[in-house]
Amino acid sequence: MADETGFPYYLQVAQTIHRRVTEGQYQPGDTLPIARKLEEDFGVSDITIRKALNLLVQKGIVIRKRGIGTSVTQAEEDRATFDITGDFSDLTDVATGKPIPYEVEVLDICLTPFCPKSVKEILFLDPDHDVWRMRRIRKKNGEPISYFINFGPPEVFRAIKKEFLYNQPFVEIAQKKCGIRFDRFEQLVEATSADIDLASLLEISFGEPLFFAVNIYYSAKDDPLAVTHMYFRGDRYRFGTSMKLP
Repeated sequence: MADETGFPYYLQVAQTIHRRVTEGQYQPGDTLPIARKLEEDFGVSDITIRKALNLLVQKGIVIRKRGIGTSVTQAEEDRATFDITGDFSDLTDVATGKPIPYEVEVLDICLTPFCPKSVKEILFLDPDHDVWRMRRIRKKNGEPISYFINFGPPEVFRAIKKEFLYNQPFVEIAQKKCGIRFDRFEQLVEATSADIDLASLLEISFGEPLFFAVNIYYSAKDDPLAVTHMYFRGDRYRFGTSMKLP
C-alpha cells in the first residue's frame, strides 16, 4: 500500500530507519526496537515493517540474528562528493538579492553520545564522547523551510542557550558567547529526499526533494570547531553562483 505520495509505506519506513542509522540514533551493533514497537511508531502493519526490514537487510544496513532481533551493521554510506563555489545557507529574494527575514524555532539543545560517525571524526571526538547538539527549524511566514542540526565539542558550546538563537545566526552567537573565532568554513551539498521524520519536521510529503548541506567551521589555526547539517526544502530554495571563466 501507498499514501497520496505514491511511495509504498514499507519504503518510507525503510528510508526513515536508514537515516536514523546514519544520524546516529541507532548505532552499529544496536538492536532495533521490536516489530510491535516499530508498528506503533510508524502506524503501519506488521507486514509493512517486515518488508521494510527485509529491504534494509538486502542493503546491508541491518542483519537479523535468531533469538536476538535485528541489529544495525552499517552506520554510513560512502557518497561521492563534489565542490561548489558559494554559500548555500540563506533564503534570498531572487528579485532584490537580499536575505528574506525568517523565524527560528529551537527544537532542543543537549549533550548526546548519538550523532553521525563522521561528525565525531571531524571534531576529533572519541566514539563514546558526548557531542553538543542543537536542532532548529527555520520558518518563513510560519511555514518550515529548512532544518538545521549543529554539532560541537561540549566544552566549547555549553554557554549557548535557546533564547540567544531567535534573532541572530549560530555563527555570530557562538563567537560572542563562547569566546571562539571562526576563520572559514567548508561546505558540501547534495540532493536527497524527505523521509518520514524530515517530512514531519518540514511539513511536506514523504519523498519530496531536499538539498542536504554540511558546513564544517574552522579556527584560524585550521582546527575544526563545529559541524552543521542542513536540510533545505527543494520547493523553497535554489542555489546560484557566479564563477570567473579562464
